[in-house]
Amino acid sequence: MIEVFEKNLNPQQLEAVRRLDGPLMVVAGAGSGKTRVITFRMAYLIYQGIPASRILGLTFTNKAADEMRERVQSLVHAAPLVSTFHSFGARILRNEIRHLGYTGRFVIYDEDDSLRAVKDALDSLNMKEDVFSPQQARAAISNLKNEVAAHRLSGFRSASDKKKLKAVFDAYHEILKRNNAVDFDDLLLLPLKLFQEHPAILESYQEQYLYLLVDEYQDTNAPQYRLIKMLSGKHGNVCVVGDPDQSIYRWRGSDIRNILHFENDFSGTKKVVLEQNYRSTTRILQAANCLIRHNSRRTTKNLWSEIGEGEEILQFVARDHEEEAKLVTELIQHLVEKNELKHRDIAVFYRTHAQSRAIEESLRADDIPYVVIGGPGFYGRKEVKDILAYLRILVTPGDSIAVLRVINVPKRGIGKTTIDRLVAASREKRIPLYEVAQKAGLLEGLPTSARKAVSSFVEIVEEFRGKVESLAPHKLAEKLINKLGYFEMLKKEFPDDADDRIDNLYELLDTMQTFEKGNPDAGLGDYLERISLISDIDRWEDKENRVNLMTVHNSKGLEFDAVIIVGLEEGIFPHVNSLEDLDKLEEERRLCYVGMTRAKRFLCVTSAERRLRHGLFMDNEPSRFVSEMFEAEEERGGEDEEGGVRPPRKIVPRRGQAVAIPELREGDRVVHPAFGPGTVVSLEAGYEETFVRVLFDGDSDARLLSPTFAQLKKT
Repeated sequence: MIEVFEKNLNPQQLEAVRRLDGPLMVVAGAGSGKTRVITFRMAYLIYQGIPASRILGLTFTNKAADEMRERVQSLVHAAPLVSTFHSFGARILRNEIRHLGYTGRFVIYDEDDSLRAVKDALDSLNMKEDVFSPQQARAAISNLKNEVAAHRLSGFRSASDKKKLKAVFDAYHEILKRNNAVDFDDLLLLPLKLFQEHPAILESYQEQYLYLLVDEYQDTNAPQYRLIKMLSGKHGNVCVVGDPDQSIYRWRGSDIRNILHFENDFSGTKKVVLEQNYRSTTRILQAANCLIRHNSRRTTKNLWSEIGEGEEILQFVARDHEEEAKLVTELIQHLVEKNELKHRDIAVFYRTHAQSRAIEESLRADDIPYVVIGGPGFYGRKEVKDILAYLRILVTPGDSIAVLRVINVPKRGIGKTTIDRLVAASREKRIPLYEVAQKAGLLEGLPTSARKAVSSFVEIVEEFRGKVESLAPHKLAEKLINKLGYFEMLKKEFPDDADDRIDNLYELLDTMQTFEKGNPDAGLGDYLERISLISDIDRWEDKENRVNLMTVHNSKGLEFDAVIIVGLEEGIFPHVNSLEDLDKLEEERRLCYVGMTRAKRFLCVTSAERRLRHGLFMDNEPSRFVSEMFEAEEERGGEDEEGGVRPPRKIVPRRGQAVAIPELREGDRVVHPAFGPGTVVSLEAGYEETFVRVLFDGDSDARLLSPTFAQLKKT
């Protein structure tokens, strides 16, 4: 068996795998085989006689957890518990939450559910949205819970605002507790509270898991860090694998200091650095190395590869965003036709979702199939959420958020006035909304028609609550959908896309069947808990032959033969909010580094000299990242005869000749709805139209606008 480890691991990987006891930090550069190290280390522990049940692996996506578990199983025919942090927290709470005053079958609220609970909290306090919006309050509550208040609560500086936020915080959690619900943050915070208040429970988990392995440690936040410290506090056998250069989630609470200070936090740490990359060509890695060296908060390393020098990196500079999109489309066609790539082998990354619009339109115009990753999630679609809300009520009738969502879906004559009365009674009596609905016949002032409508809702719920134990989840859901007449409702209310929505529900039923086959002893409650912890990336598959469009953040953990990163301009990437903050700017650079290192064979970066925003063209400087990633090549001044990487191929599209717009001429007076009156200074050719440069009255600089979008009127 030992030969298997020696044959499949390089010397540094093998060193990390064979170090058994004490704290271990593996600094794993992009594509250096970190998943291999973690899985082989788990297998090696089992090979050395450690029971699989004494090993715990923690990561950030179900996809990664499933992959690790399957790999270990294939090596030693045994598998430890490998879980996401939030799934592990849910597991602890499922066993122990009664110690905190909850019942075992609690509900996990997603972002939409949490936002609705915040709105209810604001309503219960008679707090108008002009104080702060539900979205602001929800974000502030999450930031407080994840201990990132210092840099994320600038909008709540006054004593009055802080007092109001505290009131919303308390009311929000009272609603959750009343509904026997927890939000995503609670899946980490409540286990910590359990461990702090019940040391015996903590000790039982410390004894259960003798060895702890943590993936993507650079992405951990404060609660995750504390959970790791507490679980490993007795035996000290903790191995973390990560890369400071890939820490890109500061905005959601991750703290790069966790990995940078690991050696100080865990005395006696053994450190192993993995630098050999098994994914990308030398040219791609050298450009990535050049870029990331400009960061100061990192662990020194230099990625290298034996794959070969590879294709030169392309850089396109477009006239505007429309031209950039056409260049991207042409490159994709070239990669498919000349380099024999499939569409699914190609990805286009952008900094923000808004940038995808022009690219999508260009791809559609040339009939190139594509998929947008990270848009509205499957489980966030209306029809899916509606049916899931019904199923949640069957398992947990006290879930008032779910009741509010579907009490009148499909429409059964329960109007806003009736719902308001039910909610008021629920608050007054401090009982769940469904319990009020069951007693609706006793509510004073409720019309007979409203009472009958509420009763019809209760009758359906009670009918199917009685079938939860006897029917498989997918059969129960199928019968419920038919009983509700939900398909007919979709055809009536959404005639344009009813078929797509119906297909989504059939896919939901398919996911339930798949879950049942893999978990024959699990029930409906187990399924609902499982899907509440699934992310969009967990559902991503490359089986369909479509170009992948996504933000750079969503690219983490993925790889493609060809990667195109668009919008490399100052204020776009790096983002405008980072330009005056060194820490944010370094994270933007890490984000670019992550995007570059997703590419295996081909890498292209693009920018536009001007970009349309709300009808106004903004002139953009090239991103500093472009010059940084090719710094070494520029210093050499051309192709290195000894085989070094040549400078990127820089293509600047030819400028067209200015064409006069019939309605406008130089010197014409115009009015813009936002900028007011001004004078046309010049006409300038774009890719598909002629733009207008206007000096507005009172401005010192002229603005470039698109006549198509800017709504200019000649005066």
